[in-house]
Amino acid sequence: MIKDEEPIRSWSDLANLVAQQFKKGWIYRGVRDSKYELRPGIGRVGARKDAHGQELPYSVEEERRQLLQFTREARAEFEWEPRTPLEWMILGQHHRLPTRLLDWSESLLVAAFFAVEDPVREVAIYGVEAPPELDDLSVDPFGTSFGETPRLIRPPHISPRITAQKGVLTLHKKPDQSWEMDGIHRWRIIKDATFTLKGILDFCGIHAASLFPDSADRHTEHLAWLHKWGRLS
Repeated sequence: MIKDEEPIRSWSDLANLVAQQFKKGWIYRGVRDSKYELRPGIGRVGARKDAHGQELPYSVEEERRQLLQFTREARAEFEWEPRTPLEWMILGQHHRLPTRLLDWSESLLVAAFFAVEDPVREVAIYGVEAPPELDDLSVDPFGTSFGETPRLIRPPHISPRITAQKGVLTLHKKPDQSWEMDGIHRWRIIKDATFTLKGILDFCGIHAASLFPDSADRHTEHLAWLHKWGRLS
């Protein structure tokens, strides 16, 4: 089961957590709602609906069809052309395609930014020791050869944002099931601390423009946020 730690109430709490964690080799995921479950996008509630808006269950056949259509239609869009289904899945995940992958960071502070990016509720950071790495990207992501538990993937750095975010992925055999096991930790960040933490992280150089250096939209979004709150240089 996921272990809930003492909540983060201030920058001091977050800084102390970083000091405790920085040598552990864990991976971290920031989420905008503390009730969020560790479940890949393809298997979440609302990922599929019928023509009347009714929920449909996860379907591996439909997941395969989606990936196949992406590989067929996206070839001319990107400089990097994947060679295997898993590489296509990684590219799709990078561009917001729902997949059986989950995004993580090797930086706890990057995860904290993604948690507090929209500071309107209690949020959370998940942390876990990095699972065994899957370094063979020719493995069938729909197969069984990589085992029952999620595996770590270090994606090709096809975009500067992956480098900036210290981004890694986990591959999940059962994407319609939440990842819950001993060893996963969750730190809730109380609502009253989220806005202040976002401001301090910005002061430390961790913000939308720095984490998305290839995105003009995220840069202007950051400038608009600085303007709104009187933080322009």
